Amino acid sequence: MSSLTTDQAGSSTPRLYTFTLSHFSEKIRWMLAAGDVAHVEVAWTPFFHVLPAILSGGRTTVPILEVAGKRVQDSTRILHWLAANRAPFALLPAEDAVRKDVLALEASFDEVGEHVVRYAYSTTLDDHESVIRYWTLDSTPLQRGFVRSAFSVLRFIFRRKLWMSRRSVARSRQKIEAGLDVLDGRIAAGQKYLVGEQLSAADITAAALLAPLVCPDEHPIYGSARYRAGVAPLTVQWQERPAFRWVRQMYREHRGAWPNAERIRGALS
Repeated sequence: MSSLTTDQAGSSTPRLYTFTLSHFSEKIRWMLAAGDVAHVEVAWTPFFHVLPAILSGGRTTVPILEVAGKRVQDSTRILHWLAANRAPFALLPAEDAVRKDVLALEASFDEVGEHVVRYAYSTTLDDHESVIRYWTLDSTPLQRGFVRSAFSVLRFIFRRKLWMSRRSVARSRQKIEAGLDVLDGRIAAGQKYLVGEQLSAADITAAALLAPLVCPDEHPIYGSARYRAGVAPLTVQWQERPAFRWVRQMYREHRGAWPNAERIRGALS
């Protein structure tokens, strides 16, 4: 089920606070859709999100799930909340051994996802206009004007936050390669899904967190011509890997419709 609009959502309907661009937000956005959990998505603007995010859980990160006035911050914590409160939640199986495998892969690709951020931004931050568009897709005119006028300062802050250097970017590439090796190994063993015979949180985590590099057609940002051009120099050597083909397959077969996709594509064209 796609996310609901604000006027459709009742007071008890979960609210998902995100960045539209964020692949960790995409991870939970996809899980909610695959788990048929009705919700309303509230997209924040980077940098303007800091205070409400800290007040939500002590950190500056998204996604954040709010239910009945209580907020759960961090995609893994949200997954556990869904398994406990929306049971049966098939994306996190109940059988102990299977559940352990799913959670181990989810944790492993969460780590890969952190490195994907640094690696992708190592080139795209130099494209001022594109990054401003990505960061302000859901901004007010005042927020958009601020991000544009202060972009050089915001970019400096963001680089420091990511500890971006040649050495750290090279290390991130190595971590991503290791994650791709894991996927290639599972696929070579004849598995369509990473654990068991059906889609799980492990599949969604791996596919969503690699999506900024794979650029699946179904994602309105990562699949856009503007974004693909920006990351192409970083990913050309991986395009024909089984892992990349697998991510495209997961998106094609399981992602479903993105809310507001046409509006987003129009803003990036």
